[in-house]
Amino acid sequence: MNKRTGEVNDFTVHSATSAAHGLWFRGGGFTTMGYAAHNALADADLSVSAYKLFHKMCALQNRKDHGLVLVESQVKFAEQVGMSQASVSRALKQLAAEGFIYPDGRNWRLRPDFVFNGNGVAQGQAVQGIPAGVPDPYAGGRVDLKVVDGGDEGRDADRDQP
Repeated sequence: MNKRTGEVNDFTVHSATSAAHGLWFRGGGFTTMGYAAHNALADADLSVSAYKLFHKMCALQNRKDHGLVLVESQVKFAEQVGMSQASVSRALKQLAAEGFIYPDGRNWRLRPDFVFNGNGVAQGQAVQGIPAGVPDPYAGGRVDLKVVDGGDEGRDADRDQP
């Protein structure tokens, strides 16, 4: 949910990879994104255009070079994702400032410890390639939640007693 506007966005990430290349999910292949990544994305102060662009980039990433989003030109990239060039430019800046993406020449990379489409070995290698100085999207953390000791131990045991 966007904290400024209250607008709720769908964070489903779709991929263009066919079902023959992996597990079948509605829409074909998939990109892996953990719970902490979903929370970081939800907590980030991003525009609707930035959310939209991030998810389009997840679907457009190069399957052989994990996380690489090829950008021939910003004009063609804007056409490819169905957004105006100005919106794409602002969204790229927001996503980079939050650490969800980082530049790779004239192309962009999705941060591999945030969202990934390969196996664990490939992800580990990709994480080592994150340039120094790229912001950490997990650093913000939620300040409105407090972690408390304990958990639900004993909750089931209490229910079983007469």
